[in-house]
Amino acid sequence: MSLPDHANQPDGARRGRKGVILLVSGELDKAILAFEIAAGFQAMGMQMSMWFVLYGANCLRKPRSMLSPSKWFARLRGGSGRVTETDSALQHLVRGLNHDGASHLPLSQLNYGGLGSLAVRHIMRRKGMMQLEDLIHRSRELGVRFTVCQICVDAMAVSVPDDLIVEAEVKGVSAYYLDVEGADYNVTF
Repeated sequence: MSLPDHANQPDGARRGRKGVILLVSGELDKAILAFEIAAGFQAMGMQMSMWFVLYGANCLRKPRSMLSPSKWFARLRGGSGRVTETDSALQHLVRGLNHDGASHLPLSQLNYGGLGSLAVRHIMRRKGMMQLEDLIHRSRELGVRFTVCQICVDAMAVSVPDDLIVEAEVKGVSAYYLDVEGADYNVTF
């Protein structure tokens, strides 16, 4: 397999390149991979942006226990991208059943009621690897741009910025198209 022409160019020639990652999955292993790539590419000089759609936005949400009253009974707040006039009682159910926060994400395989993700997190800690929460903050520090899909924010009752652990923009599909159109690298997880 041969490398593309730009792979043999010096670092300065690679600067100005852009990459886009679309995280649809709310699963721990896929989120770790997405943030590893984003942080690594950003550190190597590529301007990375990450888009979060549906369950992918769960890794950016503030962690809440399944038994937390604020998870089930909190008044749905407005915010960037939210249209509260069209809210439904079902949004409370979706909000309550949803995995909030990077520390509560399941594995895509071998989850076993959360034991699999606990095992993977334990192994990563023992090996000195960054946890997903650390990867999220490190990516942000490196300059990776985070954008949450407007439809996801409204349908899943995400109050930006109150519900998120990092700063993120809220944009629609046309902005995603423009971001991808100018990208040299584009991947979906």
